[in-house]
Amino acid sequence: MLNIILSDINNFMDIYFIKSICLGLICSLLLLCILSYLRVKGIYRHSEKRVVIKTTAFFLWIVYGYMVLGITFLCRQPIYKRKIMLIPFTTPADNLRLMAFQVENVLMFIPYGVLIPVLISYCRKWYLCLAAGIISSLFIEVAQYVTYRGQAQTDDLLMNSAGMMIGWLIFIYASRSYKRQTDNNEAKTDIKEETGKEQI
Repeated sequence: MLNIILSDINNFMDIYFIKSICLGLICSLLLLCILSYLRVKGIYRHSEKRVVIKTTAFFLWIVYGYMVLGITFLCRQPIYKRKIMLIPFTTPADNLRLMAFQVENVLMFIPYGVLIPVLISYCRKWYLCLAAGIISSLFIEVAQYVTYRGQAQTDDLLMNSAGMMIGWLIFIYASRSYKRQTDNNEAKTDIKEETGKEQI
């Protein structure tokens, strides 16, 4: 199954990665210009560091979004018959291809769970992040059903939501580690300053 997943990822990267990078660069540079202009005018009062973080997250968001668009719609041929599968956990365990799709559904939403709390501070709360993942996944499933690009499955919704929460946990761990490191650096700076004053 791992070979199937790696092969799928490699195929998607070959087709969409360069295009997504180009689109991400254009959009993020535009956002950087807008935020820099707003800072000069005093409308956007965040620091330059915050601007860089937001722009970088936005760049990754565009790259990720285009990749998801390619995976869920652009690379798919219309199917002959639409189907809704509402009963959860109906994916056959002996079908490696279908099982690989479910693992890919988890992997696909992990970056979403990491990026959206950076871009939207409200989504740092787990239930709002999860709600964003469920709504986005539901939108994809409905759109695939309407456009004949796939089957609407509860399993896909559940796997996407699981990936979303894994991404959120990664974000929480990374943000806390960063805060802890920043606090330690500030404490060391304060100690050095106090030591310097004592010597004077």
